[in-house]
This record gives sequence, C-alpha cells and structure tokens, in this order.
Amino acid sequence: MGFIGTCVYFVVGVSSTIPPIKKYVFSGNVNSFLAGIKEYVATDSDIIFKITDRTGNEQNGYGIYMNLEIRNSTSDIEYNLKCEKKDIEDGGNTLIKLIGVHDKNNYNVGGYGINGIGVKQMVSDFEMGFLIKLKEKEGISIKPY
Repeated sequence: MGFIGTCVYFVVGVSSTIPPIKKYVFSGNVNSFLAGIKEYVATDSDIIFKITDRTGNEQNGYGIYMNLEIRNSTSDIEYNLKCEKKDIEDGGNTLIKLIGVHDKNNYNVGGYGINGIGVKQMVSDFEMGFLIKLKEKEGISIKPY
C-alpha cells in the first residue's frame, strides 16, 4: 500500500474508530443536505466545502466525508464531517457526525475529541455561526442528535 493509500486508510480508520465529537440530524435526505450546503457556500467566499471521500455501498448506504473550512480575519477553522442516511425505516433523515475540528493557524488547537484544546469553543462557533446561517439562508435545519 503506497503513501496515499496509507493516508486514506488512516483518515477513514480514525473517523470510524473514534467516537464523533457531536452528532446532528437533518430531516431530509443526504442529497438535499449536500445541495443546501453547496448553495449556501456558493454565496459565502469565506467558506470552502469539499467532499473528501465516499464509503459504503448501495445496500448498506454510503457515508460521505467532507471538510468545511471557515475563514475570517482572525481564524481559519476546518470541520471534518460525515453524513449518512440515518435509518432506512426513518423516512430519509440524514445523520451528520462532526468527526474533527482543527485550527489551521495553530496546530496545537483542535482534534478528534471534545476534550481537545479549543474544541468546545470551535464546536459552539460552528453551531452558532454556520448552522444558524445555513438554516436562515437555505432552510436547512440541523438539530443535535
């Protein structure tokens, strides 16, 4: 397995073995969730959205991994998320897991657990900033799970 394969294995392995920092639910399907994020991000040059991986299969469902980088004059924070269909019986809700959060200007801040340095504040900023604006502008309402 080459270097790239090892890195992909590590990232997917970390996100599948460490519990998420926080879970959210969106009352709609994965495609609607992703479309709403893409539309919102298209209007805000301070946010970069990138799908980084897709795992799973049609029978068991897909997990879509993505990064949201939110920049302003004082910070550059990257949020690592995974979204997936919550339950087949659940009518198409989407489960969103916040897997990691990182301050790109300070490598000592952030991580893959709620107890990492600065993680609680960055999660709060994500909820009070990005999630509220996503609801206001695109009607995408995400609630804690």
